[in-house]
Amino acid sequence: MNLKIIEAIIEDIPMLNKISIASKKHWGYPDDWITHWREALTIHPSNFNESTILKAVLDNEIIGFCAVCETPENYEVLHLWLDPAYIGKGYGKALLTKVLAQVVVLSKDIIVEADPYAEPFYTKMGFVTFGQVAGTYPPGRVLPLMRRQAVL
Repeated sequence: MNLKIIEAIIEDIPMLNKISIASKKHWGYPDDWITHWREALTIHPSNFNESTILKAVLDNEIIGFCAVCETPENYEVLHLWLDPAYIGKGYGKALLTKVLAQVVVLSKDIIVEADPYAEPFYTKMGFVTFGQVAGTYPPGRVLPLMRRQAVL
């Protein structure tokens, strides 16, 4: 496995956005739901000022990315997406592990509003569900709110 996890650059945005949409579609969500979520799945140049974005590169091909921001209270995983061909093969674990090791420098909890399909992954990564938040679409959809306690 020739996996490199390095900082994403603005020129990567088209590929990052392609990956986030494909990754979300992987779980079988209807196209109209994806349309409603498209903006939330999209990386913009301003995201590079607000968060740290690292990409997973396998044999010179971007296969995923993760974005984490720091708030006064905690760190938050904003995006974690893999090309569907690489889901379930350990790349997400490698990516999140590297990102958190690089970004989390203060003793603060790490929070994520997880997709319900991603909840088992985050549980394996040491996160615990402690609540729910309302999803943006469809009405009544809820997302698990998960936390991994600071370990510095």
